[in-house]
Amino acid sequence: MLGSVTQVETKKSFNRRSFLGGVAVAAGGALLAACGQQPAAAPTAKPAAPAAAPTTAPAAPAAPKPTEAAAAAKPTEAPAAKPAAPSGPAKLVVWKFGGATSEVPYVRKVTEDWGKANNVTIEYSDNEWSVKREKMIAAYQAKRIADVLIPDGQSIADLATLGAISALDDLDKRMTDSWKPNFIPEIWNTTVYKGKYYALSPYVDSGTFYTYNKELFKAAGVSKVPTNWEEVREVAKACTKGDVAGITISVATDTNDANTFEGIAYGNGGRWLDEAGKKVLIADQVWIDALQLYVDLVKDGSTPKGPTETNFAASGNIFLQSKAAVWVSLSYVGAFTQSQNKTDFPLGMVLFPKMAKPSGTFPPAAQIMTPTTAFMIASLSQQKEAALKLLDWWAQPAQQKAWDGSVVMGRVPALKATWESSETFKKVYPDWAQMYKDGVMFKDAQPMPAFPGLGEAEKALSSAMQSAVLGKQTAKEALTAAATRAQRVVNEFQF
Repeated sequence: MLGSVTQVETKKSFNRRSFLGGVAVAAGGALLAACGQQPAAAPTAKPAAPAAAPTTAPAAPAAPKPTEAAAAAKPTEAPAAKPAAPSGPAKLVVWKFGGATSEVPYVRKVTEDWGKANNVTIEYSDNEWSVKREKMIAAYQAKRIADVLIPDGQSIADLATLGAISALDDLDKRMTDSWKPNFIPEIWNTTVYKGKYYALSPYVDSGTFYTYNKELFKAAGVSKVPTNWEEVREVAKACTKGDVAGITISVATDTNDANTFEGIAYGNGGRWLDEAGKKVLIADQVWIDALQLYVDLVKDGSTPKGPTETNFAASGNIFLQSKAAVWVSLSYVGAFTQSQNKTDFPLGMVLFPKMAKPSGTFPPAAQIMTPTTAFMIASLSQQKEAALKLLDWWAQPAQQKAWDGSVVMGRVPALKATWESSETFKKVYPDWAQMYKDGVMFKDAQPMPAFPGLGEAEKALSSAMQSAVLGKQTAKEALTAAATRAQRVVNEFQF
């Protein structure tokens, strides 16, 4: 799903200079594409499911980070993004990165239709999810960046720190203030960085969810959804029969896999960093407890074989083939069912159960969230007025209605009206609608981790998860080592 922050490795450190230099090299091909030249073949757009699964993540085996399911549309060559002259008819260069199969053509069509209706030339391209940060940063350095960028919310920290994007409330606070009351507050906050609002998003990907097969529950004699971790293990054992696993977890190296685990830790009072944003906390007891849950599920024999080789997309396929009774997932499940023509699959989807007594030191977060279609305006754009008008168009309910499940499934809609008035939404997402009505869907929800260097720091977390699940280290040993490694990254990015 969800994306991770640009990763730049050097022999000794990860600082701003090496970050920019490494990105420039890594993005050479992407920038050539942006300038209209032919780069070497690149991986396909953001996550994709076999038939295009959903989210912000890498492509799924036979199935479509994400958080990140994938965009089926082949990325098109991005037009050169030279700043347009302020005189004459406006022209906007728009770069979108990744997207769910149903979402990719919708965003393009609405954007291009707006351009035609407003005498604005739109040069639009769908681009690879896997190179989004490298491409944007390299294009910014070369002063050839698009006017409007549509990546993920987790890119904001890097882009804003480098000055590549403009805060929308600095450009037109009256306009952004007019949008804000219509949004779920917690979703609005996912694109706020250091007190400034940088991107408009019609939805978020979020988690962590406990997604279960109602028929397999019934066959196993399970009459209610578990409410704590002990019950999670008990139900998983009860549902493990023959070639059917009780629960599938993802401990591969995809960003979505890390995000799913992070959501469990945050749900019990954990956080990546302290309130000052300087100290890494992933060795705190709540993280150890969450990783121990994964270890216990594997030791119980309740998971499919090879959890460290089973990424989020593989888990989705296993679940939708009824080979696992439960899928520990992010919110993108609907994108999987839509892309695989299984919208009638007998599933239920609730927030992942908490510990009987959460061991974290922060308020338990119902979810962690990030947008994967976040409209931003480049700081170098000479067409900011036209860009703002385009974003204002996208802020309206008529354009965002598609994410109620009528066009795009598997996304968590941003507008209050969708949650409160859309009958389509209530039909497609009955569990979500009920949790919203009960006041628990967004209780103390937090943005997904987003800080300069996160991509590299998250590598340490993924390695720790694998080491513990494979029995190479205890959960505590693995996370202590990961925290030390991640702390070095965070320290180097304090610029």
